Amino acid sequence: MTGLPEHWIPHRRDDGEIVGWIDMETAAPKLVPIDRLGRPLAAVDDWHLAEEALEDLGLALLLGRFVHRGHRVRIRQVYDDRVIVTTAMSDAIGDVGTEFEVKFPVESELVEEPHA
Repeated sequence: MTGLPEHWIPHRRDDGEIVGWIDMETAAPKLVPIDRLGRPLAAVDDWHLAEEALEDLGLALLLGRFVHRGHRVRIRQVYDDRVIVTTAMSDAIGDVGTEFEVKFPVESELVEEPHA
């Protein structure tokens, strides 16, 4: 599966930015919040709890470090059908890195790096 499933309902911040989706079908009657990378969070009993889970997570997860096929990467861009990651760990001029395209939702292809 690539791209957004039709049954995912977007949840937006006050500024209109999508922070995730709410899946009303997969675990019905429970709701499954889906983060901005397309990964499911724990199922909840009502809409308010699903929104709260997405708001608590927010977009900060996009600032983390990840591992993709043995490479330490960070997220450069997120689209509804793919995620662009880079080995460049900063935006410094000399830090060019290598970019990889990861299908959306990311599933197991992109793993959060453990915090030291």
